[in-house]
Amino acid sequence: MDSRTYCVSGITFERPSAFARTFSIKNLLKVISIGSLFVIWTLLVHFKVYRFGFLPGPAEVLVWGIEWVQNKVFWIDLVFTFARVWVGVVAACLIAIPMGLMIGWNKIFADFTFPMVEILRPIPGIAYIPVAIMFLPWEEASTAFICFIGAFFPIIINTIIGVKSIDQSYFRAAQCLGSTPRQIFWHVVVPGSLPYISSGAALGMGIGWMASVAGEMISGQYGLGYRIWESYTLIRYPLIVVGMIVIGVLGLASSSFIRYVTKRVVPWRKDMTESLDESITKK
Repeated sequence: MDSRTYCVSGITFERPSAFARTFSIKNLLKVISIGSLFVIWTLLVHFKVYRFGFLPGPAEVLVWGIEWVQNKVFWIDLVFTFARVWVGVVAACLIAIPMGLMIGWNKIFADFTFPMVEILRPIPGIAYIPVAIMFLPWEEASTAFICFIGAFFPIIINTIIGVKSIDQSYFRAAQCLGSTPRQIFWHVVVPGSLPYISSGAALGMGIGWMASVAGEMISGQYGLGYRIWESYTLIRYPLIVVGMIVIGVLGLASSSFIRYVTKRVVPWRKDMTESLDESITKK
């Protein structure tokens, strides 16, 4: 068997070529999907359906986008938003993942902490903005905190579900082999829940980007969210759409990066990670 073939259950299959993978039906459908979005947008604006006549068309947005990208203000806004989102989401991962692992694994810890999580979880991130400004007078810290709140709950809930979904036979086998609780935690609980942690982190990253816009609109002086709000007040509608597209692309790239890293860290659960991501997409 060479690099162009692979074997499954004793049957040898030929690997698709790079050309076949690039122009596969799956990738073509993705391109058509994105293209359809722009076609629908153009038609709605051109025929002024409902209030879409107030929106700029794709061509006008493209012109404004090219001009904005050539301005250093765009890159300053992008760096500020990118840093706020990643600081908030990484901080959420550092706190939510250990908490989720302990809640899913230890019943006493779960009884003590999970009610607090459930009380705070329904509160929308935007409701924390006054609290963030009050307790964190530094502009960057308060905006990153809003991203932290948005990412924290999807990550912790997915981590808990990941621990709960581990096959109980793994725990019984580890106990029969004389493993200590610490060994069970590091060799069963943590690796068994990684696919769910990955999905939670990717989901939290997307919500972090959404939360950053809300935070920057109110408390920021730089950033894509602040620029979108400023463009609205100055009636520069094309820049609003450009900012939205940039945030969407950056959010997609960030979530894809997390999934890519996870597939490299837990290659033995690659199929499960992909199926979890697909289930989220279908929702």
